[in-house]
Amino acid sequence: MKIRCLSTKAFLFLIALLWTLDGFCSSNMPHTDGKTVAPPDIFCPRITTGKTGNNIKKKRKVKLFLATDVTRNVTWFLNQHNDLKKNYFTGKFGVDNHPSGWDAGAYLRAYIDMYEASHDVRVLRNLDDLLTIVADGNDVLTGRVNDITGTVMPGWGTREYDYGPYGGERYSDMLTNALYAYPLAAFARIVKEDPRLTYEFGADADRYYGMVHDLYESHKPFVPDEESPYSDGTTGMYFAYPDNYYEDRQDYSGIEAPINWTVIIAEPLVEMYRASVAEGKPNNAYKDIVTEVGSYIWWNMSIKTTDSSDRYLTWYYWPADIDPDSSTRMEDLTHGAHLAEFVVSLYDANIRNQWNRVRIQYLANTFTFGAVIGDIYFSNYIDGTGGIYKDDAATLYEWLELQQYSHESSRNTISFYIQNAIRNEGNDEKYNIAVFAKFMRYGRDYSAGILALSPDQAGGS
Repeated sequence: MKIRCLSTKAFLFLIALLWTLDGFCSSNMPHTDGKTVAPPDIFCPRITTGKTGNNIKKKRKVKLFLATDVTRNVTWFLNQHNDLKKNYFTGKFGVDNHPSGWDAGAYLRAYIDMYEASHDVRVLRNLDDLLTIVADGNDVLTGRVNDITGTVMPGWGTREYDYGPYGGERYSDMLTNALYAYPLAAFARIVKEDPRLTYEFGADADRYYGMVHDLYESHKPFVPDEESPYSDGTTGMYFAYPDNYYEDRQDYSGIEAPINWTVIIAEPLVEMYRASVAEGKPNNAYKDIVTEVGSYIWWNMSIKTTDSSDRYLTWYYWPADIDPDSSTRMEDLTHGAHLAEFVVSLYDANIRNQWNRVRIQYLANTFTFGAVIGDIYFSNYIDGTGGIYKDDAATLYEWLELQQYSHESSRNTISFYIQNAIRNEGNDEKYNIAVFAKFMRYGRDYSAGILALSPDQAGGS
C-alpha cells in the first residue's frame, strides 16, 4: 500500500498562504468564460510505503502563482491519479474480497470534494476512470455470491470482516456498499446538475445512477423506527442488520445498527434525490427515506449547554435504547464525523425539516466544545471523555464539512483547532489526498482564487 502524503511544514504553509490570499475554493465557484479552475499543487509529497510506515521523501522546488486559467494548472492532486489507481483500484474489484471501502471510498470522495472546489473537468474525468473500475466489479456483473442469501446480489461483497457464524463468509454488506455508492451517486448528481457535462459523462452518470438504484431496491436496508412518531409528529427510519448477519461470530440479525452505519448508508440516497431533481423527475421515495433518517438521528441527540451558553450535541455510538455489546458509551470522534457529513448533505439538498442551520451549528459545537481539549488536543469521544485522541489530527478532516457553521460560538472554528493540532504534532503528522481535498472544499468558507504549480514545476512522484 502506498499513500501520497505531505509534510507538516508544507501542509501548514499551504493553509496559511491560501488563507492569506483567500485561496480555499468555495463549492459555488462559477465557470468563467468557459474556463474552469484547477486545484493547487505547491508542496513536496511524502510517500509512505507499506504498513510499517517507512517514509521515502522526495523534494522539489515549486513556483507559486494565482491560478486563473486551466491551461496553467497542472496540479499535485491530478498527478496522484495513476499511483492511486494502481495501488487501490486496479485488480481490487470484481474479485472475491473487495476492499472494505474505508480507504478506497475516502479517496473517491476526495475527487468529489476536489471537483466541487475547483470545477476542473479533469478531476471528474479521473473520478470516472476509477468509478468505472468500481462499477465493473459489482457482484451482479461478475456473478459472485452473497453468503447470507446464497444468491448474487448487487454490491461489492467482501470477507474483509469476520463474517458468518464460523467466520470466513462473503457478505454484500451495506456499509461497504454505501461507501462505494456515495461517489457513484454524487458523480451522477454532478453531471445531471450541469448539462455541459452530459455529452462526455451522461452515459456513465445514468449507469451509476441505475446501479445505486438497483442496490437499494435489492437490499432495502431501512426499517421504520417503532418508537416514532416522535413528540413533534415526525417519523423515523434506521438501518437494521439483515437476517443471519454475523460479525466477529456474534449474531446481529435484526438489531438496530450503530448510528454511524445508518447515516453512511443513507447519504448516497441524498445524492440520488438531488440527481432526480436535476433531471426534473424528483424521486420523493428517496427524499422520504433520508428525511425520516434525519428525524431518527435528531431524536437520538442530547443538547448540552456550556457555562458560556453555547449549545452542542452528544449521542451514543449505539442508539440510546440498545446496548448489544454491553459497552454503552458516547460516539467516538472519527465515526461521529460521518453524521456531520450526512447532516450537511441533507442541508445542501434543502431537506431541513429537522436539521436547520441552528441545529447544525450545535453539531459544529460538538467538535469545538465537546471534543477539543485546550487548543491542540482532542478527546476520543464527542463529549470530552475516553482519554486523549492519539491518532494524527489530520484523520479528523471530515469534521471540516461543518467549518462554515462553526463561526457562531464563543470558541474558535473547527479548522483552527485541527490546524493547531497539526502544527503541534509537527513532522509526525501525515496527510493524503482525502485530507487535502477536504481542506480545499471546506477549510475556508470562500475564495478569490487558487494557488497552483506552473506547468514546468508539476511532476509526478
